[in-house]
Amino acid sequence: MAVSTGRKYSTKMEMVYESLKEDIINGLLGQGQKIVAREVANKFGVSDIPVREALKKLEADGLVENIPHVGSRVSLINIKKAGEIFAIRLEMEAFATRLAATNADAKGIDELQKIVDEIDKYLVEDDVKQISRLNTAFHQKLYQLSGNEMLFEMILSLMDRSQYSKSVFALVGDRREKSNKEHQQIVDALRQGNPEEAEEALRAQKEYAFKALLDKLKFVSGEESR
Repeated sequence: MAVSTGRKYSTKMEMVYESLKEDIINGLLGQGQKIVAREVANKFGVSDIPVREALKKLEADGLVENIPHVGSRVSLINIKKAGEIFAIRLEMEAFATRLAATNADAKGIDELQKIVDEIDKYLVEDDVKQISRLNTAFHQKLYQLSGNEMLFEMILSLMDRSQYSKSVFALVGDRREKSNKEHQQIVDALRQGNPEEAEEALRAQKEYAFKALLDKLKFVSGEESR
C-alpha cells in the first residue's frame, strides 16, 4: 500500500527522495542503517526505479552511501567535521541573532511568534517531524531578520552541510519543550530590542543542543569509548 504523505510531488522519485531525506535528517533512520530498495518500493507502492533514483540523489547529498556487495545505508557522520561545523555555526548564528534584535521589524517578530505558538501545538501532539520542521523555520527566519544577506547565506550553507543536526529532537527528546521556551525568550528579547538577551538565549540553546547531539552521535558511532 502506498504511503500517504499529505503532500503533492511532481514525480514518484521526488516523493521517495523527500520522505527518506526527512526520515534521515530527523533521525528516524539512524546512522549506518541499511536501506533496502525493494522494501522502500513496497512501502511507497512504487517500482524499484524511482527508489534507486532517489537513493542516488541522497548519495549525492552525502546522506546515503552505497557499499559494494552490501547496498545502500544511511551515511556515518564524521564527528570531527560535525564539531567544526557546529563551532562555526554557533558564532555566526549568535551574531545574526544580535543583529536581528536591532534590525527586525514588528512583522518579522510576529512571524517568529507564530512559529513558536505552532511548535507548542505540536509539542502537545508529540509530533517530532513537525517540531523539527518548525524549529528550522524559526531559525532561518530569525537569521534572515539580521538584515545581513551574506551572513544569512553562509549560515544556510552550513545548515545544509549539517542537516543531521535536525535529528536533535529525535535523539535528545528532552530538548523539545526547553528549546521552544528559549525560542520565546529570543522573541521577547527582539521585541525589547535587547541584543544581549537575544544572543544569550540563542547561545544557551545552541551550546546545549550541539553538545548533546555530538555526544549522542559519538555514542551511536561507538566513539565515546575512544
